[in-house]
Amino acid sequence: MPFDSSTSHEFAQYVGYVCSDQGAEVARAVVEYSGGDSAAVHGGGLSGAARLASAAPDGQIILAEIGNIPVEMACECVSELCSTGAEVIVLGERTDIATYRALRRAGATEYFSFPVGADEIFTVKRKTLSAPNVIQLLPTPAKAMSIAVMGSNGGVGASLLAQNLAFYAADPKRVNLRTGFLDADLQFGSQAIDLDRDETPGLLEALMAPDRVDATFLNATMDQINGRLSLYSHQVSIGLNAATYEAGLSRLLPQMRAEFDALVTDLPRGLVLHNDDLAKHIDSLVLVIPAGFAGVNAASRLIKRILAHNPNLRILPVLSELRRDAGLSRKDVQTAIGRPIVATLPRCDALLARAHRTARPLTNSQPRSAYAKAVRSIFAAAKTDVKTPSKSGARPFMKRIFG
Repeated sequence: MPFDSSTSHEFAQYVGYVCSDQGAEVARAVVEYSGGDSAAVHGGGLSGAARLASAAPDGQIILAEIGNIPVEMACECVSELCSTGAEVIVLGERTDIATYRALRRAGATEYFSFPVGADEIFTVKRKTLSAPNVIQLLPTPAKAMSIAVMGSNGGVGASLLAQNLAFYAADPKRVNLRTGFLDADLQFGSQAIDLDRDETPGLLEALMAPDRVDATFLNATMDQINGRLSLYSHQVSIGLNAATYEAGLSRLLPQMRAEFDALVTDLPRGLVLHNDDLAKHIDSLVLVIPAGFAGVNAASRLIKRILAHNPNLRILPVLSELRRDAGLSRKDVQTAIGRPIVATLPRCDALLARAHRTARPLTNSQPRSAYAKAVRSIFAAAKTDVKTPSKSGARPFMKRIFG
């Protein structure tokens, strides 16, 4: 097997309780490669393990297959096993997030749905289990600067601005930050399409189980656009409820912030209105406003609603000339919303058309354009007072994975 098991049994003993051939195969592989004996694999599944809970020795790791018992009973079994000091890793056929969350709340170290390999289970051990009576003080992961871009109305160029901010942040000749770019519009998000890239279905997996997202998962499921920029962008299939996945966004953002130097999110306005926790993981919210009465009205309502629940969030209004609307002046818009405009996005139809045809951001294809200059100003405003991780802190993204 492609993993090192030489130290897998130093601190704990694995024992399996299974109820299917598939579960038995996994449990035997884990027990044998951790230096144990195949006799440590028993029948009875999770409920059988709970009946023998009092006999579990200290430091034991129990691999238990959930079988066909109800989730409520499974949670009771997990709690009983954990009360003995054992660590519990649950295996099963169920793939719904509700089961995963319930088992974790009951005390399970992890839940894996089949198929799962021994190498994945050993990874969980290395990350979550430690030697008995040893307290390890782990450094708190540095948080990346988090910028979200949202339009007060549709068609004002918010997604275009998010794309250009992400590329600018990752540009090695400019800011040179390891940047994660998240297209949070699961219904109509088009970042992958606009950039002529494949969509990333791993985003949906990440949203269903955000607590399991780490550097290895992100590297395997994000589109590596270049050495400094990684993209998540995927539209849900027709018939699927996007809200089921959107519920995981507020837990995915902090996981991504721990792995990058900067995180740029293309954020639909509806998500902020229905999920107040999202704003807690954003340092600067760039609000793109058209020069019209409807845009000003929508922006004023959004600002008031957002600040009512997140008064410390930095909101950076940006005036967009990509839509003419009533052609209100910058001063008029500032007066109406009661906040200064940090930049104006100018019309540049011909340049944008050429950039779209080549599937490149405008900041890359026309770095000296007025639009690119506005992007730089917006990024500078968003970065103000935001502490980015120092280069001497967390190891680079690829090096943490491969060496």
